[in-house]
Amino acid sequence: MKLRQLFSVLFAALLMTMAAPGPAQAAGLPPGPYVSPWGTAQVEWAPSFRARLAEQAVEITPIAPVTALPDDRGIISDIGWTSGDYIDLENFGRVYYPGGVTLSNPQTNGSWTMDEFWLRFWPERGLSSQLVVNGVKSPTEQLFCSYTLQDAFGSGWGLTFGGVRTAKVPLTLTEVGATTLNEALGTSFSAGEPFGVLSGTFRYLP
Repeated sequence: MKLRQLFSVLFAALLMTMAAPGPAQAAGLPPGPYVSPWGTAQVEWAPSFRARLAEQAVEITPIAPVTALPDDRGIISDIGWTSGDYIDLENFGRVYYPGGVTLSNPQTNGSWTMDEFWLRFWPERGLSSQLVVNGVKSPTEQLFCSYTLQDAFGSGWGLTFGGVRTAKVPLTLTEVGATTLNEALGTSFSAGEPFGVLSGTFRYLP
């Protein structure tokens, strides 16, 4: 799909979202267009990331409603909605996912948790969460992995019934992501290393 066609699809989808917001839009939330009221996203761990966790015998525990992909190769979550997830002139938007995952090292009792996370589009690009490192929760969202615009608009986009299928987008660890994982799990990650591959579907019909 050409870039112009892709933007046309996304623009039309955004108009549909404005005209027919999903039932998840509760009273009191700010009005405005939303990227998608329904859909799913999954993160399949990068082989090197998964191998590094295995070296430390790290346990991976999904937090509902997030569930594990077969063979524990990643996680999958439905789209949710919270205040601030709409699009305006200052913030291109974000998509909210309830639940998350805990990575824990039983040898050191260290743990790293993202419980509620966001897919961010602009000005930051990546996944963010108020990370909980060894039981201490960050007071603000932290971008723990990122992606490039080139990868985001790569091949793999397509139309589905009532929605758009996204490309498979490589995610890499940020400095925050690598530092917090190392602190919690005794690993030796560096910024820029692979975290996983993000894919999913934005739907505009229930």
